[in-house]
Amino acid sequence: MKKTLRKAMALFLSLGGTLLALYVGGYWLLFRPLRNLYVGYIEHIITWRLLLNSFIRIFLAATVFGSIWCVFDILAGFFRDEEEEN
Repeated sequence: MKKTLRKAMALFLSLGGTLLALYVGGYWLLFRPLRNLYVGYIEHIITWRLLLNSFIRIFLAATVFGSIWCVFDILAGFFRDEEEEN
């Protein structure tokens, strides 16, 4: 496989993994629960279920973010590591 194609695949996987991790870990598991807690507080409709659900999502956000990023970085590493040519 050509060197530029390997580098492009590694870059695409690294960038795609970072964006997917930001979307899932940052938006779905961190921002949305915080927003739901804020709206619930403002409208006085916070329930124990909403509170527990939000805290679990916020707690898991960093773990999910890191896991997604690591998997895509490992996949990109297969294309990033070049074989030595003699």
